[in-house]
Amino acid sequence: MELAVSFVIAMILLRGFVLEGYLISTGSMAPGLLGFHKRIECPTCDYSFAFGVSFDESMDAAGAPEPAAAAGYATCPNCGQSTINVAGVPVNHGDQLLVHKDVFDFRRPRRWESVVFRNPENPGEAYVKRVVGLPGESLQVLGGDLFIEGGIARKDLETVRDMRIEVFNLSHLADSDEWQMPWETDGGWTAENGRLVCNAGNHAGPAANDVDWLRLQNWRRSGGVHYREVSLPLSEGLTDWQTCVSELQRRPISWLTRLEYDQVNEVLRLQGVMPYRMQQDLVSWAASAEFQQAVHRLGALSHMAPVTDRYGYNTSVPSPEHSVEDLALLAELTWTEPPAVLHVHVPVQHEVIRLELYPLTGKAALYAEGSSKLIRSGQFADRGAEAAGVQLKIEASNFDHRVLFAVNDRQLFPELDFQMTSGLVKEPPANDASASAKATSSVLTRQHRWGLGIAGGSVQLETLRLYRDVFYTPGRRKNGVDSPFLVEQDAYFVHGDNSPVSSDSRNWGTPCVPHKLLLGKPFVVHLPSRPGKLTLGGYELPIRIPDFDRIRYIH
Repeated sequence: MELAVSFVIAMILLRGFVLEGYLISTGSMAPGLLGFHKRIECPTCDYSFAFGVSFDESMDAAGAPEPAAAAGYATCPNCGQSTINVAGVPVNHGDQLLVHKDVFDFRRPRRWESVVFRNPENPGEAYVKRVVGLPGESLQVLGGDLFIEGGIARKDLETVRDMRIEVFNLSHLADSDEWQMPWETDGGWTAENGRLVCNAGNHAGPAANDVDWLRLQNWRRSGGVHYREVSLPLSEGLTDWQTCVSELQRRPISWLTRLEYDQVNEVLRLQGVMPYRMQQDLVSWAASAEFQQAVHRLGALSHMAPVTDRYGYNTSVPSPEHSVEDLALLAELTWTEPPAVLHVHVPVQHEVIRLELYPLTGKAALYAEGSSKLIRSGQFADRGAEAAGVQLKIEASNFDHRVLFAVNDRQLFPELDFQMTSGLVKEPPANDASASAKATSSVLTRQHRWGLGIAGGSVQLETLRLYRDVFYTPGRRKNGVDSPFLVEQDAYFVHGDNSPVSSDSRNWGTPCVPHKLLLGKPFVVHLPSRPGKLTLGGYELPIRIPDFDRIRYIH
């Protein structure tokens, strides 16, 4: 009894003097930290994701967002299934944060650290954001990245893990003929029971010398702002194009997207994914096989789209999309027969970095693709990992023009950084469809260089996940976007991870958060709950059920 009383007293003292609880209401830090939201299960791939119902008041999109409850539909961030009806899904409370109060009285916040603070323009409100700019620094957001004093700000491995946003999960393959996995397989790879299996014996040739590859080929179900184009000479396309234009002008259509025939460059060009009905109409209107074939080629190509900064959380909020090349891979493998070599390819700028792991010796080596010159070498296992059933976890990323590799949760080599200054950032072409199509093609070529290869053995890929980095959008361009911004002394510049809908320093009239307004550091999501029902005597009563899956530490 005395022990229980002592525990209660200790908790009261901790809550009163050391710890404080805060409830998140909006989604500016989603999907890492959630505001009021609905938990959605995709009917096509069974992927679970959060759909926001409360947003900050300052966003990229003009005007206020359409309330999620009114929108009624969500889009799965894993398979792209749209129009998922969420009208009857109950609303979950936001994450409850346990905050270590006054910790910043003893030390200063670090870059990329989450902090709870009082809103400079309304001290009665408490916000949680991520510190990106420190006192006295000059910063600027360009191309989705953060630049400090003209050089790109980089993340360490723990920060990459904390901020990465999942865009594909092998455990949730869509059960639909209208969907394709965003990884191209060759050689001995086959799909078995929700995982990928690679057997060297599945193809002819010396197994140890053949590499069976998985290559990133991101596939989009619908929509998008990317441009794709196919060659169509005037002599073969102009007459049919004029027929199509005439048909479009005289009849209602069920599809709306931007299609054009560039007679100067002799290409048929499309923005976004070509709807199937559109493809049928164009083919039926055309008389020549050349035009019909061009439409079919363009329809197939239109599904090959860059990874973008889409958030399943933000389906109800209109905002532009941006291509994201900062990606991360997580793979977990087991084997019944060890491979001779495991390969991981990571593109960065105009190069590809190649990691080679040798399970029979436990050695690791790093090369630039196309070169035999060793960049770095090391040991990923104390002894050979040749035994059957061994599990290997591989992480790779190119966030912020920095290549990182980790094996079994341990970073293999020091970071490999590539020069990137604000002067090297190339903004995407504005209102130039031809240039946009070429830019899309270049991005897709680089993304296709992501690869996981197996030489020999019999390997099961148990886990394969693709992530992207946070892409910092321009917001309302008030601070630190069109020109560098100097952070005040004894103050901080803060961003939300859900950049398209975050009210933060980019948009505020008073952009800097003074040190004195910091309340503390959130370190755990505690006591989260989800809605439930209790039936008593034929009556249903709404109750809150503990949601233990959401309890976690915050980096």
